Amino acid sequence: RIQYEGTRRAGGASLSSAMPRPTLHISRALLDAVIAHARAEWPNECCGLLAGSADGRVTRHFPIRNDLASPTEYLTNARDLLDAMKASRADGIEVLAIYHSHPASDPIPSKTDLANNTWGETAMHVIVGLAGIQASIRGWWLGETDFQEAKIVVV
Repeated sequence: RIQYEGTRRAGGASLSSAMPRPTLHISRALLDAVIAHARAEWPNECCGLLAGSADGRVTRHFPIRNDLASPTEYLTNARDLLDAMKASRADGIEVLAIYHSHPASDPIPSKTDLANNTWGETAMHVIVGLAGIQASIRGWWLGETDFQEAKIVVV
């Protein structure tokens, strides 16, 4: 098992300390599928959802089309998002994380990521960095102006 733990980076109003911060548990196969999705969409950003049980165990991966087809930002395709939400509900699971890639930079939230965070603090944000030879993955809790690294355990 690999566990990534992080530190807080602040820049204004703080993240709510009252919000629970569960650890994301994801299988190597599902994580590899996320990385494969990021590589397939390169040089553009990819986006998608990770869903599973309330205790943070990921059981489904939902790739979603990036309607912007951009290397610097993403916009989730509304139909794909709706289909993923319906499938999650039908399976009795919930969205645990939103993921996207940074094709040419490290997996650290950008100002654009903070500004476009429509999920608030309700879901973890997983970023796949493709700047190096190997993909690097980090999870984050995003606030309005700051972010805190989240724990991801690969099982």
